[in-house]
Amino acid sequence: MRNFHYSELADLLFPDIKKTLRDWAKKYPKRKTTAFRIAPSPTGHVHIGSIAMALVNSYLAKKSGGVFYLRIEDTDDKRFVGDAVDNMRTTFERFGIKFDEGAFNGGKYGPYVQSERKEIYHTFAKAMLDNQLAYPCFCTADELSAVREKQQKNNEKTGYYGKYAKCHDLSFDEIKQKIAAGTPWVLRADFSEWPEDRIEWTDRVKGGMSLPVETNHPIILKSNGIPPYGFAHAVDDTLMGTSTVVRGEEWLVSTAQHMQLCQLLGCGEFQYAHLPTISINDNGNKRKLSKRKDKMALASNLLEEGYPAEAVIEYLLTLYNTDFESWRLAHPDTDLAKFNFKIEKVGTNNPLFDAAKLNDISKNILAKKSCAQIIDQFNEFYTTYKPFNLSVGDKSRIEKMLCVERGGMRPRKDLAKFGDVPALYDYVFDGFKADKKWTAKEKKIIADYANGYSTADDKDKWFGRIKQLAAANGYALDKKEYKQTPEAFAGTLADFVAIIRIWLTGRENSPDLWDICRVLGEKVIKNRLP
Repeated sequence: MRNFHYSELADLLFPDIKKTLRDWAKKYPKRKTTAFRIAPSPTGHVHIGSIAMALVNSYLAKKSGGVFYLRIEDTDDKRFVGDAVDNMRTTFERFGIKFDEGAFNGGKYGPYVQSERKEIYHTFAKAMLDNQLAYPCFCTADELSAVREKQQKNNEKTGYYGKYAKCHDLSFDEIKQKIAAGTPWVLRADFSEWPEDRIEWTDRVKGGMSLPVETNHPIILKSNGIPPYGFAHAVDDTLMGTSTVVRGEEWLVSTAQHMQLCQLLGCGEFQYAHLPTISINDNGNKRKLSKRKDKMALASNLLEEGYPAEAVIEYLLTLYNTDFESWRLAHPDTDLAKFNFKIEKVGTNNPLFDAAKLNDISKNILAKKSCAQIIDQFNEFYTTYKPFNLSVGDKSRIEKMLCVERGGMRPRKDLAKFGDVPALYDYVFDGFKADKKWTAKEKKIIADYANGYSTADDKDKWFGRIKQLAAANGYALDKKEYKQTPEAFAGTLADFVAIIRIWLTGRENSPDLWDICRVLGEKVIKNRLP
């Protein structure tokens, strides 16, 4: 151990810090309710996993009558993206995620942005120095790299510990000289002579957990005076009264270090819940959904494709609560807020992102919308993202098309996301032509139909005209009659209708043809002759 008073070292490194831990404890009194949080980093667009994390925490807070807050962890300046906070705010708003307090709406436990809490971290760091639990390290990147190479060559654990902790036993005079010379330093926690061999805890998702203690001496303040995640997490979740730290499974391996920091700081009454991470099958290998590699990893991309936010939320609940799908079957129209989310029902396996399942959920949700609701959602999507250009006529016909076969016991379920509209309903656009070579007879049938079409006809009168045209062109109106003497007819009534359908839509299957004709209108129909 060093032969000097640690308070001298604490004052040397933090001369401007006058507050004590007791001062901050007064500013942040213990909460009278539970508190849950998400703490995303402003490193670009919001990951879909952050939306899932927000859902889990908001459900847990509401269920326990607690608080749900947002903290922004912006201590990694190398990964900071300038407009990320604005993107974060917009994305959470579009998913309908609301915070009781936090970076966007304030609260008694702020500031809720880590870069604004530097004085707090330095107070805790100074207290650790006072208690002989930390020390400054002046090693350069080259020196640390050389140590790592030596450890690898000797098949030893890599890190800064034991005999490799070069700065652990520097004298006060040596430290003063280096500080006076302006030598950059970081502050490390001293994990020497830890009394236990393992750190054990009960994870609210994983159950009983045990990890070997961390022997490496972790950095708790970087050379710029800002803490890395582990130290900031221990301080902030203690002062802000977090009940359960809900975070991704990737942090599981670091939990021993974080709990050791909490023990040194004398804080951290919170529990941990490590959620499985949404993954993807990459050529037979399961890996985490990546913002850099996978388009669907970004929550904003799903909205820009036209998925309704409620469909994405419902899909995420199927991934993160094994009770949800059976609940939804039993309560098909109940508000999601009434779902009894149970942290014990979070699965332990990393779920695979399933676009087909998301599409099915979205189709079911959109199918239940009224005509007015679906038009409003489409217009909001189109106005917000402008993903394609529409003429006034095209937009009007799309709105009408969205209302076709809506409502009733068996509503149409062809639409999963609004971005599919141009491909799904291309036949309502100006200038559409079916990709087909028509025979002279087919052209005559089409011309006769177009010339006789009138939007004034109700469905019965319209179908009556169809049958007249079919009979006049040699098509059988009676299936039994056709089956008896098929050679006597050009085809069935269904064959005749198929000609009209393919001409107008380019498809053999489509929504109700009468409805489509009314959407297109007389002018478009008469101008669409082959």
